[in-house]
Amino acid sequence: MERLKKLRPSLILITVIYFLVNSLPALAAPSGINLTTSPLPINLSANPGSTITTDLRIQNSSSQTQKIKTSLMKFSAYGESGKPALQDRAPGDDYFDWVSFSPQTFQAPPNQWVIIKMTIKIPKAAAFGYYYAVVFSPADQNPQGKGNKFIGSTAILVLLDVKSPNAKRSAKIAGFSVDHKIYEFLPVDFNVRLHNDGNVHLLPAGTIYIKRGSKQVAAIPFNSQHGNILPNSYRIYTSGWSDGWPAYINKQQDGKVLLDKNGQPVKQLSWNANKISHLKFGHYTANLLAAYDNGKRDVPLEASVSFWVIPWRLLAIFVGLLGLVGGLITYVIILRRRLKRAGSINRGSKV
Repeated sequence: MERLKKLRPSLILITVIYFLVNSLPALAAPSGINLTTSPLPINLSANPGSTITTDLRIQNSSSQTQKIKTSLMKFSAYGESGKPALQDRAPGDDYFDWVSFSPQTFQAPPNQWVIIKMTIKIPKAAAFGYYYAVVFSPADQNPQGKGNKFIGSTAILVLLDVKSPNAKRSAKIAGFSVDHKIYEFLPVDFNVRLHNDGNVHLLPAGTIYIKRGSKQVAAIPFNSQHGNILPNSYRIYTSGWSDGWPAYINKQQDGKVLLDKNGQPVKQLSWNANKISHLKFGHYTANLLAAYDNGKRDVPLEASVSFWVIPWRLLAIFVGLLGLVGGLITYVIILRRRLKRAGSINRGSKV
């Protein structure tokens, strides 16, 4: 009994530590939020003095109902990659006041799409392009740090073109290139650098036609992601040709693409036997045929680039096999001659 009394403080301490340790994950676990938006982006066109509305769709992919609020930012181009740079409202950005949402704050049930109506009342003095970023974030969350950073938030980009007779829609090809001049295996990455020297955003589209000699072997969509280029800016559009054998593909683990230390996908060579007929070899020419709408007609954009595909490892194996076969044939011929000569000598000695 006396011994039990001595052990009682230790038992109490162990019990307290046990409950603290087991309750820490529950206390530290954040309430997960996973929002999906559609469509992305939205292109709108309207006349000065008019009112335009569009539907924004958002889905709560988490397991619990979330209270979501809608806020407004603007965006510009981040470098030449096309990645949007979200920015807070600045002095003079009165076009923020044109926008209203219904509802502004709402409950988002799990795995259900909620439609929010965005209304823009455009004044008569408006003209050219306005670039909104509609941000959806948890209603009970305050922005953290500079630039209104929300945890678990997402945004829909809305590009508004207010028609004006002074609008200038103009773009030029500043470069059309491949990342290498000689490839062993596909893919081949095409980089199209465009310059929008107008005052309104543009949405170019088109196709990259690939020829080997005079024969067309592939047609690759240009700007399949429907990326706009903002006024007075450059943008690089990337398209890939990967229909080859063998071909480098993104390495995956547990269903996710593996990234290297620089954040780039890790590549591995795929020897898919079903695509053996897609072996690429020789000199190729890629012709870009694209266009943009200048408000009156489609303006063509054209450029060309050439490259080689030389699967040197396969060629080395092929040459090695030819050498082996040639060596075996030579050996058999020499052996037959020796045997024939030996047979002739034997017959002569018998005589």
